[in-house]
Amino acid sequence: MVSSMTGLGLGESKFDNRTVSVEIRSVNNRYLELSTRLPVGLYAYEPSLKEMIRKSIHRGKLYINISVQSDQNDYTRLKVVPESVSTIRSLLESLREEAGINEPIRLDHFLQYTEIFEPEEKNDNSDKIWKCAQEAVIQALFNLREMRKQEGSVLLEDIYQHLAELEQAVVTVKKIARTNLKQSYQKMVERVRKLLEDKTIDADRLYTEMAIMADKLDITEECVRLESHHALFRDILQKEEAVGKKLNFLLQEMNREVNTISSKANNSEISHLVVIMKEEIEKLREQAQNLE
Repeated sequence: MVSSMTGLGLGESKFDNRTVSVEIRSVNNRYLELSTRLPVGLYAYEPSLKEMIRKSIHRGKLYINISVQSDQNDYTRLKVVPESVSTIRSLLESLREEAGINEPIRLDHFLQYTEIFEPEEKNDNSDKIWKCAQEAVIQALFNLREMRKQEGSVLLEDIYQHLAELEQAVVTVKKIARTNLKQSYQKMVERVRKLLEDKTIDADRLYTEMAIMADKLDITEECVRLESHHALFRDILQKEEAVGKKLNFLLQEMNREVNTISSKANNSEISHLVVIMKEEIEKLREQAQNLE
């Protein structure tokens, strides 16, 4: 089932006197992009967290926030990391010198860097907290996927409506094109008959050119390819989950066929239908960009 790229998932897990809460928000994005906000004690587990999410989500910009609440003070007790403080001070001094800033370095400048703190070694329960956080992350991912599926079903209804409009327009174009091709061919025949009265014209060459012109007026192949694209579009929606990129590529192909029809068909009715088809393709593109 297709999914939207927007949604919210919450999860919570407990151990001892601690509660680990996870919030995952997702919005549209061309690729999968992860932004995390973690407690100091879980920084080392960020790669594992991102790997968990990549196995479950394929596209979207995700904001992951994990927080820990505790009645105990041992986890929240932090200590300063002298090495980090020294490194950051050197960087700030270099920056001030390069930028020609006279303002002195203040404490609030250092507080922008969480690396200057770490939990007390003797009270570090990071492994236990991470194990608890994993349960909350799994719960949040499940809830996020469910919300994305619900929104995806709403988008799907709209997509099928626009696809049906596009398919109907192609059917109408084919009907008009058959009549238009016969009329255009008859006009060419009449013109050829008149031209043949000129004895200097090579009749075989003229008939060859006429056949080429008739072929250029025929839009049957473009309509057949469009119908094939429509069938594949429906097939992708029904059989796959991560469909956004494939549908966008397929819509590019549809638009290319419609442009060819527009350039070949010398008929005002078809021209009007081409405008409608382009509008429907654009609406489909807008919705496809919302899908995972």
